[in-house]
Amino acid sequence: MRHSFVIAVAATTVLTACGRKEAGTDSTATSAAASATTAAASPPASVMIMTPGKGATTGTDVTVTLMAHGVTIAKADGAKVPGVGHYHLFLDTIPTPDNAPIPPTSAKIVHIGSGDSSYTFKALKPGEHRLIAVLGFGDHTPMPGGRDTVTFTVKP
Repeated sequence: MRHSFVIAVAATTVLTACGRKEAGTDSTATSAAASATTAAASPPASVMIMTPGKGATTGTDVTVTLMAHGVTIAKADGAKVPGVGHYHLFLDTIPTPDNAPIPPTSAKIVHIGSGDSSYTFKALKPGEHRLIAVLGFGDHTPMPGGRDTVTFTVKP
């Protein structure tokens, strides 16, 4: 019974506060505060390497498939827009830190700037490989925390 009373009082307080408009309230400031709260409440961007699986054994051609959460995957357009980005792959190399631009595509770094969620490495050498997927903004700077790593083995 006491629990129900506390909930009823809390709900009444919230409804009363929401219905009251203070004199001189700036709607722009209110909107900005609401946007900041929404941005803070949204989940952080994350990427998952779906294939190859952790510890997998593969052939020399390896198709990487990716999935993202908390971000819209789009074509790279040079813009740094919160919540919008694309994938980068680092094969057997250390990724760039969060505050540094990702280098151009090379044998070990792949930009999937097309908006796609897969990429195939061709003719990988046999042995163990480490793959790191990094989410990046349209301007090719990494999204903080948007990383996943798998180690897999290419059979001879």
